Amino acid sequence: MKFLLIVLFGLGGLATAAGSEAVLPAYVAGLALAGVFMNDRVLVDRIRSIAFALLTPFFFLHAGLLISAPALVSGAGVIALLFGMKMLTKLLGVWPTASALRIPGRERTYMTLLMATGLTFGSISALFGLTHHLIDKTQYTELVTVVLLSALLPTLVAQQLFRPELPTERDELEALGEEDLSLRPPR
Repeated sequence: MKFLLIVLFGLGGLATAAGSEAVLPAYVAGLALAGVFMNDRVLVDRIRSIAFALLTPFFFLHAGLLISAPALVSGAGVIALLFGMKMLTKLLGVWPTASALRIPGRERTYMTLLMATGLTFGSISALFGLTHHLIDKTQYTELVTVVLLSALLPTLVAQQLFRPELPTERDELEALGEEDLSLRPPR
């Protein structure tokens, strides 16, 4: 665990020295090592605890403090347009694929709303653009607001209106049928 933290902080230092965002190597390393961590549940839980308690809040607090309240008001139209475009592209990307896989309508809608939010990478990209003067504070505010809205609003709608019902034990028993009850694992 200590070794992983040293590696993460070392990669963050290298990224900062190279002019990138310090959190980007941790993001990429997490993607690359996800398969390895799936075999060690204790390690996953420890890293998740440290990331959510220590590393993630600093990044999102820093990114959030750079949002300009006046830019939210003046850029409301741009935010609405970008949000609409992001939701449309999400719909066009996920819905047909889920349909081709014959996923039922309610679950398809749920999946479409939850997929491809881009919260972490969208925030990292916007912060990189701001710190390297590729975008100004107004554009940063608009982009980060769209990223946040595209993660939060579809998730809330999905959880409130389209959450699939989990099968109960009784449903599972009925699906097995009398002849298959012998296949049921003992308790």
